[in-house]
Amino acid sequence: MDGRAASRSIRIRTLADIEALEQGPLDDKIALWTIYDLVCHGASIDPKRPAIHFLPTGSPDEAPETLTFGRFIGRVRQVANALNELGVGPKDAVAIMLPLLPQNYISLIAGTVAGIAAPVNWMLEPSQLAEIVNATRAKVLICLGPSPDFEIWDKVTAMRTRLTSVEHVLQVQAPGAARIDGGLDELAGRQPGDRLISRREIRAGDVAIYAHTGGTTGTPKIARLQHKGFAYKCWAYEILLEQEAGQAVFAVHPLFHIGGIVYHTVSAFARGITSLVPGTVGFRDKTVVENYWRFVEKYRITDFFGVPTTLSALADIPVGDADVSSLRPYCMTGSAGLPVEIAEKFERDIGVRVLCNYGMTENTATIAIPPRDGDPRFGSAGFRLPYTEVRIVELDRDGGLRRECDTDEAGLILVRSPGVIPGYLDQTLDEGLFFEDGWINTGDLGRLDPDGYIWITGRIKDVINRSGHNIDPAIIEDALLTHEDVQLSAAVGRPDAYAGELPVAFVQLKPGASASEAELLSFARDRVPERAAIPKSITIMDALPLTGVGKIFKPALRDRAAIEFFEELLAPLLHQGAQLEITPEDDARRGRYLSIRITGSGDREAVERALSAFAVPPEVVWR
Repeated sequence: MDGRAASRSIRIRTLADIEALEQGPLDDKIALWTIYDLVCHGASIDPKRPAIHFLPTGSPDEAPETLTFGRFIGRVRQVANALNELGVGPKDAVAIMLPLLPQNYISLIAGTVAGIAAPVNWMLEPSQLAEIVNATRAKVLICLGPSPDFEIWDKVTAMRTRLTSVEHVLQVQAPGAARIDGGLDELAGRQPGDRLISRREIRAGDVAIYAHTGGTTGTPKIARLQHKGFAYKCWAYEILLEQEAGQAVFAVHPLFHIGGIVYHTVSAFARGITSLVPGTVGFRDKTVVENYWRFVEKYRITDFFGVPTTLSALADIPVGDADVSSLRPYCMTGSAGLPVEIAEKFERDIGVRVLCNYGMTENTATIAIPPRDGDPRFGSAGFRLPYTEVRIVELDRDGGLRRECDTDEAGLILVRSPGVIPGYLDQTLDEGLFFEDGWINTGDLGRLDPDGYIWITGRIKDVINRSGHNIDPAIIEDALLTHEDVQLSAAVGRPDAYAGELPVAFVQLKPGASASEAELLSFARDRVPERAAIPKSITIMDALPLTGVGKIFKPALRDRAAIEFFEELLAPLLHQGAQLEITPEDDARRGRYLSIRITGSGDREAVERALSAFAVPPEVVWR
């Protein structure tokens, strides 16, 4: 079956349409099962068509650096050949620490051809970066060279002596920086671009990419993504989202995130789709977002895109007289929740339906997506992908399966699909990841409605437990987002000696807004549907902390809420001049906990008595 023919011959409206796509074995529907073969196919459709338009400064007025598909696939072969000459084999990892540059996309694909690509979040601290690179056992590290705009090279220099497996470090020249002798480009330039020198036969079950799902807290989990998982998702996207050559998309998603790797890179190149790279940090640059509609007009962008935080900001930027007629009538965005009113605004104002997919790294991205032709039921994750199975279950006290949940009953989401990974690189971390028969534990809470729509109700660790009552933070966040001055909101649990946790909220106001914390707290009291969920406090921040892919980083907010609580609790018990320092720590056995250091004197008995009221008290050190 040809994916393009299938996507044009059916409409995706109901679960029955998904089930119709499952007639016959999946193996009979996919001809190409490796990333290299998929990208070669995409490049062959029109070798002269631009694969990448790169704008070094992110300005819509600058002349782009353009790489055609013919040149792109040639460069992939050259880099793969260079890696092979450095000794990279099928089971060797190539760590990549690059911002959004053409070499990042090339290195990612080439890494899967020569060995296993291991993209790394370069925004982490050197100690965290070293831990991740060592966990992958990378033989080669590709990184940005010296640059006034990035600290990547400084971080590599700082952690170089801690890297246990890296034999070669290959620099990539930063835009506007001095030429690098012996760097990646020079090394690759000596290699043939019309063929691979390796005789490696890549198989569908081979590991293609190591994707780290940790590294900001605790031991990093390295997910082993297989070639077949990518092939499956490329097939699904081609049909469900009608991907085809001639389209043009924003390439602004970090390549160390699963969405940026699968949907925005491999799948786009596999279909001969042109990628616009507006600057080295994409939508993290506010001026790029401000010029969004100009980019759409100039490069005839077909797919409206942005993570929910970007789309929230974009909702306040008028289209003006920009020609956005090239946009297709629907698009897919990240799995973080997009406020319903914003989704409705874009469909009403520019005629584009925003489909918020639900996915996870351990499933090679997407699990479910709303139907492009049917009722999106904004707020839901839509239907499961074809050949993906979803169960909602209740666990017993020991973590075993107790029973299947009823329709519209929330429980733990389990998934089984061709995209599920075989496990983490460190297999000791697999405990709790799988149930029998290949079902994977998503760690998410959700329900299935009578029509098969999946509704995400929270995440086990995100649930605020107040006196045994589970509070979904989304009901607090959604209520605050209806305030005209609020752009972003996040609710977390704050420690409480009596209730265990109490809900608190953090908000980021829209530019020029002037709402006060007291006003927002009063607003929340009137609109949060559960009395127990009304936040005890609301803190206005200049900017909520975000991950590298633009999602609100709740661990930082939980830490802040806990630290501020214990500071307030303990300060009256210390003597004059005593200093209190509270920091979050990670431990392989204990997990995340607070470490309290007190310099000076105080009422030790009162401090110990106050902390003993907590089920998991912080660790106190007196100096």
